[in-house]
Amino acid sequence: MKEVTIIHGRGAGILREGLADMFRHHKHVTSFHKGHYNEGGDGVTVVTIK
Repeated sequence: MKEVTIIHGRGAGILREGLADMFRHHKHVTSFHKGHYNEGGDGVTVVTIK
């Protein structure tokens, strides 16, 4: 599996929420999570793809 880090920034969370909704329904996304401290924290989403 491969991981992709999406940098969306912190802000109000609108982009983060929109991305999460898209990832939940995308057929090529296995999982995703908010970045850990050493990955960029709240400003990134780490996506595992098939």
